Amino acid sequence: MGNPSIQEQLKTISALLPQHEDLQDSLKIQKKILQIQLEIDNTPTKGTTINWNDQTTIITLQQKSFEAKKPIIHFLDQSIFDLEALFPISKKIVYVFIEQNINEKGLKKLLDFMENEKINLFNLIEATLRENIIFIRKIAEKLDVQPALLLYIVSVLIQPCVEEIARKIDSSLLGKWWQASCPVCGRIPIIAKLRHRKRYLACVFCGTEYLSDRFFCVHCENKDPYTLKYLSIEAKPAFQIDFCTKCKHYIKVIDEAKLKETIPKGLEDILTLNLDYVAKNANLIRD
Repeated sequence: MGNPSIQEQLKTISALLPQHEDLQDSLKIQKKILQIQLEIDNTPTKGTTINWNDQTTIITLQQKSFEAKKPIIHFLDQSIFDLEALFPISKKIVYVFIEQNINEKGLKKLLDFMENEKINLFNLIEATLRENIIFIRKIAEKLDVQPALLLYIVSVLIQPCVEEIARKIDSSLLGKWWQASCPVCGRIPIIAKLRHRKRYLACVFCGTEYLSDRFFCVHCENKDPYTLKYLSIEAKPAFQIDFCTKCKHYIKVIDEAKLKETIPKGLEDILTLNLDYVAKNANLIRD
């Protein structure tokens, strides 16, 4: 199943909004973000200086990733991102959250710092590419915003590019990866899917799905079946929560054979928010 374009994701989320009154706020924010990302996605460069229609670029990135056993994103340099194009878009993304009264004071400070060059957007992009959480936390503390929110805002800028790479990589790489982190963007997945008796980890950031052991904690890499447990959801047999008793982290699992309706790619996390509430009540850890 190919990764949907941002235009396709927008059509899907518009159709889902009337069906999920309990998720209106999350879905509406996601729709606004997608509408902004569409400006990036409508260009062949996807917010960079590279034309991603040139397959040789993808092949080179794949080779580096396979040889080093590191996600493709590690081989993207922040200098390829078009700051002139992305800066005004970053402001639109920030305003989405300001309009929702989410950390308004801190986000206005972020806008001021970027406009007055007290914060370098390139540095934030580099930290996001390299998963430099220490740097993200440092800047977030200076702004008095949640690190997760700052990371999300910057991630939205690079997401169209990363999604495009995920669409075009050789699928054979996904069957040979066998690591917890996503082979494209390096993120630790929060969703797993059971399909034809196999377990696939699903990255909700770039859309990549890749094979994984059935008994495997993606957070601490524990493979001991006696310490890997699950919580079943009585009213929803297609869903369960797999968790590790060693590190207390969990992953949401979707059994596709038991689904009554298909869950659209890219919206798995939002449409399973009820599982997060169950996990929280069980004192399990998401991140």
